[in-house]
Amino acid sequence: MCSRRWSHSLSKRPLMARLTSAGTTTFIALLMSSTAVMADVTPEQVWESWQKQYSAYGFTVTPGAVERDGDVLTISDLVLTNESTTTIGTDRQVSKTVLTVPAILLEDLGDGTVEGTVEGEITGDNDTTDATGKTETAKITIDKTDASVVISGTPEEMSYLIDAPEISASIEAQPSTPGAQPALLGMTLTGLAGTQTMTSVGGQGTKADLTAEAMALTMTGSDPEDATTIDATIDMQDLAIKGDSLMPEGADAAELGDAIAKGMRTNSALSYGALSYTMSSKTKTGPVSLSGSAESGQAIIAFSREAVRYSATGSKTKIDIQTTDFPQPMSATIDQGEIDFAMPLSAKAEPQPFTSKVSLIGLAVSDQVWKMIDPTEKLVHGAATLIVDLTGTGKPLVDLFSPAAAASPVPPVQIDSLNVNQLQLTAAGAELTGAGALTFDNATATPIPLGSIDLKLSGANKLMDGLVAMGVMPQDQVMFAKMMMGMYAVPAGEDLFTSKIEFKEDGHILANGQPIK
Repeated sequence: MCSRRWSHSLSKRPLMARLTSAGTTTFIALLMSSTAVMADVTPEQVWESWQKQYSAYGFTVTPGAVERDGDVLTISDLVLTNESTTTIGTDRQVSKTVLTVPAILLEDLGDGTVEGTVEGEITGDNDTTDATGKTETAKITIDKTDASVVISGTPEEMSYLIDAPEISASIEAQPSTPGAQPALLGMTLTGLAGTQTMTSVGGQGTKADLTAEAMALTMTGSDPEDATTIDATIDMQDLAIKGDSLMPEGADAAELGDAIAKGMRTNSALSYGALSYTMSSKTKTGPVSLSGSAESGQAIIAFSREAVRYSATGSKTKIDIQTTDFPQPMSATIDQGEIDFAMPLSAKAEPQPFTSKVSLIGLAVSDQVWKMIDPTEKLVHGAATLIVDLTGTGKPLVDLFSPAAAASPVPPVQIDSLNVNQLQLTAAGAELTGAGALTFDNATATPIPLGSIDLKLSGANKLMDGLVAMGVMPQDQVMFAKMMMGMYAVPAGEDLFTSKIEFKEDGHILANGQPIK
């Protein structure tokens, strides 16, 4: 007996024929599900709510039969169909997904709550046809063991209590090339529990607060053109998923721009504990193997008609790789990695905040890598760090989800201010740091910056001398670089230089008072 909740989540996003990260994201959404407002709901009210949810996300709902027998409402041979068209430039794809659910059982528990289960395996097909008429087909399977969901609340706000010891799903992409092997993508989720709330006021809303003990992903495939094969696994522990989304009334889920303009929004966060992965591949040049791990991580995805944000962090990341050309295993570690990107989407009169941050702290490579790069040890073999932390304000000149934005050859965005909160590049014994702030005069065709950035550089002379000793950098280029540092930087100690870059109202750029432009 299994929760119908999983089939409900399945309906929210069409599965893709190709095995991409979008497929993995679909699996997660597919298998997720949330807080109780105690009141009375009936099986018929639950079924009506689910039909509205399916329709809101672009699915046609066709049950074979809907029958009440005592306390149980049975929906038999349910078919969910979704068709959508995606156009990017001249590339046009038509996708059709058909899912079949053998039976959904909704049982009135007699206390104002309803238990929902699914009997049998959910199966389906996805056909994706491109502009040339080429069609790729994928087979979909969803399987659950002893999963259960108890629904409470009101017809306008239903709450789901989830308990699923194990859920699995798979996509089998059928090759378009005769004789080729199908590509397989699978996921198994264990120990899923938590709550989810579904609302129907002003649209179809969802709030989720879930945890899972573990998630395992597998992928196998081959390229018939060059006989390359791939076999990959990802294992994650201690997952937590929180989300809040809304599909407003009248919005078409297949038309993303239109849906966002009408108020579609989502804000979801996924965190995990220990992560490990492996990948083995056979290529024309020989086998390749890759493995890695991370201590923990988190990802945040949020968008609305106002703004979009993507953020990801990872701690204590390690990667090992071995190839025919490099039979000795090579490895790298990163103490902390972070990406954070946020920007406004709506055209407004006033500038809106944006963020752009990339951070790799403590990037270290193994001795085998250093022996290839610097066998005579002329450089400092310490860990590297890269930090670019920018914030500022700007505004789209048109709504970025509109057809006008899609037709624009360049992003129609105006930058009004830029803060360089932190700039750091540390590598091979040298370090460049910086910080500053700029504003922009957008009255002219080319925006004019105004402000300053302070820079500090240490260890550059020693690094360049090491590169000369390695034969990587010619002596005359080093002498020219040192001469330029003497012109535009101020000595502040042994192998230490500072520089103040100023941007003036007349468009001139100065370095420590010396004109650059």
